Amino acid sequence: MLGFVVNPAAGNGKGKKVWNKLERILRQQGAVFQVRETSGEGEAQMLAIELIEKEGVNKIVAVGGDGTVSEVVNGIQQTEKACMLGYVAAGSGNDFAKGHGWPLDPVRALERIVSSDREIAIDLLKINERVAVNSVGAGFDGQVAKTTNESGYKKWLNLLKIGKAAYIWSVIRILCTYRPCSITLTIDGHEHRVEHTWLVAIANIPNYGGGMLICPDAMADDGYAEVCVVRDVGRWGLLRAFPQIFTGAHVQHPACQFFRGRQIRVEAERPLIVHADGEIVAKTPFSVEVLPGSLRMIG
Repeated sequence: MLGFVVNPAAGNGKGKKVWNKLERILRQQGAVFQVRETSGEGEAQMLAIELIEKEGVNKIVAVGGDGTVSEVVNGIQQTEKACMLGYVAAGSGNDFAKGHGWPLDPVRALERIVSSDREIAIDLLKINERVAVNSVGAGFDGQVAKTTNESGYKKWLNLLKIGKAAYIWSVIRILCTYRPCSITLTIDGHEHRVEHTWLVAIANIPNYGGGMLICPDAMADDGYAEVCVVRDVGRWGLLRAFPQIFTGAHVQHPACQFFRGRQIRVEAERPLIVHADGEIVAKTPFSVEVLPGSLRMIG
């Protein structure tokens, strides 16, 4: 049985338009499916659980942005039942789709979901009692995510179809006031003391923040997370280097240090905001564990 969890508000209403189009196609094809639409933040996880446990869905498709797919995956994991994930991108950033080479065109994505009998297994990042599909970030990055989510300009920029500019504007705002701090990073038992740290990004895929390539070497099926630490750089130096992150050229910048591992712990001299897939989930200290091949996905 095929199930859909639709976020109609994703992409400032794009989710609803995309679903209306897909629903017509499905009904024309005589497809058998179940659908649930979200009405608020956090509901996609609950609806995914309902579809799996009450309706017997074994293929579940998230229609929305990265937050929607993250919630649906958490629902799948919570049920501990065999269920494959499909995705129709309808958000403003769509990092998950880009990071997995998934079609950005909704009709092409639906065709792949309906016709493919291929299955792949991807890693997840466990933080506290939830999982992240894309990334976990702390520090400057967490503060930017919080500011962007709470801003009014994100909605208006989405209307203008330049939603990724919301993240860039938040970066500029936070850059003026953010204070770097010392952190202790422990990766697979090896401790690293890093001074004057701006941010720590733990990535499962390269794509980040709706257009950045924070960890260009990250792969979702290798059993490891890639870690990017930005430190020892002034505000203007960071601002000048910022455009490099959109091409991955920042990997050569002396302020960027990279690690990889399966077990990552971050401690800081003051509490830092932590996000998972763009949603605020904790403050430091926190730990991330890679769960190799723990999500089944339509190939």
